[in-house]
Amino acid sequence: MNMLQNMAQANEMRKKQAKYSAMLEEVKVTGQSKNAKVSVLVNGTQKVEKITIDPELIAFVYENFISKNQPDTMMSKAILEAIEDALSKLQMQIVKKMQENGGIGELMEMFQSMPGK
Repeated sequence: MNMLQNMAQANEMRKKQAKYSAMLEEVKVTGQSKNAKVSVLVNGTQKVEKITIDPELIAFVYENFISKNQPDTMMSKAILEAIEDALSKLQMQIVKKMQENGGIGELMEMFQSMPGK
């Protein structure tokens, strides 16, 4: 009987996981670098969907660093800032979405009902 209960719980957890995965894929946020020259679109599964770099930044980096065989940190810094901004916004959006859909309570129930808890 215990094995049937565990299988039923596992099946229920898979259904809830699929529900939340679908919900997370719908969430999309855009982060921006501090200089507003780079933007990054990230979905709820933390997949980067698009990176946009202002052509002025590309030209500046080329003229001032690449063409002079100097290392560039400006472009990579701007990309990292945009990603960090997007992930920060994403965390807030996910919490909001989970609260709207009652998901936080369900997630806590899921974790508490897991074997070994």
